Amino acid sequence: MDAICASTEARAQVIATRLGIPRAFGDWRTLIADPQIDVVGISVPPSLQAEIAIAAAAAGKHIFAEKPLASNAAEAQKMADAIRAARVVGVVDFEFREIVAWRRLRALIQEEAIGRLRHVYFSWRVETVANRDEKPSWKREIDLGGGTLNLFGSHALDSILWAFGSVHRLAARRWVAGRGSADARVEAWLETVAGLPVTLSLAADATLGSGYRIEIYGDDGSLVLENRTADYAAGFVLTFGRRGEPATALELELLPAGVDGRIAATASVVRRFLDAVERGLPVEPDFDDGLAVQRLMDAIREADKSGLWQQLS
Repeated sequence: MDAICASTEARAQVIATRLGIPRAFGDWRTLIADPQIDVVGISVPPSLQAEIAIAAAAAGKHIFAEKPLASNAAEAQKMADAIRAARVVGVVDFEFREIVAWRRLRALIQEEAIGRLRHVYFSWRVETVANRDEKPSWKREIDLGGGTLNLFGSHALDSILWAFGSVHRLAARRWVAGRGSADARVEAWLETVAGLPVTLSLAADATLGSGYRIEIYGDDGSLVLENRTADYAAGFVLTFGRRGEPATALELELLPAGVDGRIAATASVVRRFLDAVERGLPVEPDFDDGLAVQRLMDAIREADKSGLWQQLS
């Protein structure tokens, strides 16, 4: 039976009434203890997610979690261990994997369409509402799991791992802006196990920012994936060029007019999650994928603190 939980029962009831959900809770522990609940979707700040997910797994619930998985790799490891011990399904909402343009990009890389890869530049520069208005928000507080590394970097790092493979080592710098305590800008330099250098540049305080852009250079050509729209999961343009030929924008399957790309991509992850729950199918991105990203984020923080390269393998 469907149910919803919020910070108070009164607030949960308002939302439940609006959405036609039959039951409302003001304490997540009560929801998790309910034997009629089989699947739990968690949407809370990263600092709160680990405790809820570990308890849900212990209660035999399948879990759909938000990114990043936790506040640090130690917490993420406990979550991954809890999922395995309980033999339940755990999925992380890394929805970029579901975007048609990203899937096409990855396929071209795997086909070696531009030859051996030489280097990659990944830039995501926007101004979020929280940074523009400088209003109190957990998204700008480090202790609550806010910051550009957590909110943008988790997506970007999962995309890097998914498209280019494991990271061997990295160096990084972070900057705080405004009155918040969390990072607004992150610069990182990564080297994959295969030796591919990747430059990562993230900013959530970029006035009139250039949006999302990844440039991939190979021996025989290049790929550029760009999105300057406000919907970070739609509006992508993928350009492919080979040496001696003009670069052209590839045709991509478009979403119907008015469809929010973020919702469409997340819905795709949810469908595969439910297939895994109901039919026992393997599914990704799982908690191990979330843990891999968390380890990279921990290494970026340590690299910024120490000023030294961090070895990951």
